[in-house]
Amino acid sequence: MIGERLVRLRTFLQAQQADGIIVMQPENLRYFSGFTGGEGALVVTSKVAVLWTDSRYTEQAGSQSGSWYTISNHQGRLTACMAQTLNDAGVQHVLYESNFLTHFAYEQIASQTSCRFTGLNLNVLRAVKEPYELAATRKASAIADKAFAELLPFIRPGVTEKELGARLESNMLLAGSEEKSFTTIVASGVRSSMPHGTASPKVIEKGDFVTFDFGAVWEGYHSDITRTVVVGKASDEQKAFYQMILEAQQLGVAAVRAGALKKDIDGLVRDFFAKHDRAQYFTHALGHGTGLEIHEEPVLAPCSSGVLAENMIVTVEPGLYIEGKYGVRIEDSVAVTADGCEILTKTPKELMELL
Repeated sequence: MIGERLVRLRTFLQAQQADGIIVMQPENLRYFSGFTGGEGALVVTSKVAVLWTDSRYTEQAGSQSGSWYTISNHQGRLTACMAQTLNDAGVQHVLYESNFLTHFAYEQIASQTSCRFTGLNLNVLRAVKEPYELAATRKASAIADKAFAELLPFIRPGVTEKELGARLESNMLLAGSEEKSFTTIVASGVRSSMPHGTASPKVIEKGDFVTFDFGAVWEGYHSDITRTVVVGKASDEQKAFYQMILEAQQLGVAAVRAGALKKDIDGLVRDFFAKHDRAQYFTHALGHGTGLEIHEEPVLAPCSSGVLAENMIVTVEPGLYIEGKYGVRIEDSVAVTADGCEILTKTPKELMELL
């Protein structure tokens, strides 16, 4: 797996007409070398592949990456060692992660080489998932589903959002999650109009919409799911509002397939809300990819370019948010297939009235 990714990285180098690349973003380090330590950098050319780290991680790096990379201890001189590797390999044009490499590190390396530097984003190389990545995301999704099912009996008037968030995160950890995918969102009542309303001391009240946005991590891969419930009996207005968002979400999921334009999927849902005079309350993109990071390519948004490809993972998460009143979001993570998609998050989406 690592060998194939290294070949792909070198092919990418050739396509960019470059002869060297520096990789420092932790997720890309892990993806291209298998290394999960807290200090490291890759320098790759057509013939050389070096993983620089320090004495705390050399043994770990050797076991995780040693069959594909030369493991070297930079002894506190990381930028100088990377520059020396580039010089020894005769690199003239080097690529680097413009979204990660600091300006200080860039200046240090550039001052010690005569290379031409080009910044880019390597995350696009991780967008199409391998079978192992799909399996890991399925497992992370199953953990999140299980944790939420175990939380349902505790969602009632009198508990706080923080209590529910803590219990949900604990459920995920006890089910095998390595960590939470991101800061867990629990937003109830008027707070549910905040798309990223992280858990607060607010007490859950009868009649509240409560939105939960959360995820688990398995073997480094993140899941992402949102469900909104009602505590007590939903009003007719709440039922109609929820149903509109559910229909929009199902419409978006049904549009996901290999070859579909990313912006068209977002536009389909946006147009649906416009027909109901609610488009002004849909304030974010329809979805994003997940993987070693919680937000990756692809992105389903009005400004997105390109099409979905088979084995990409993307969320479909429409929501409507009326400030001072309430909001609802429903989200699934799906894997793109040739003729549709596989829904990875299995928790039911019909409105739950927790009596």
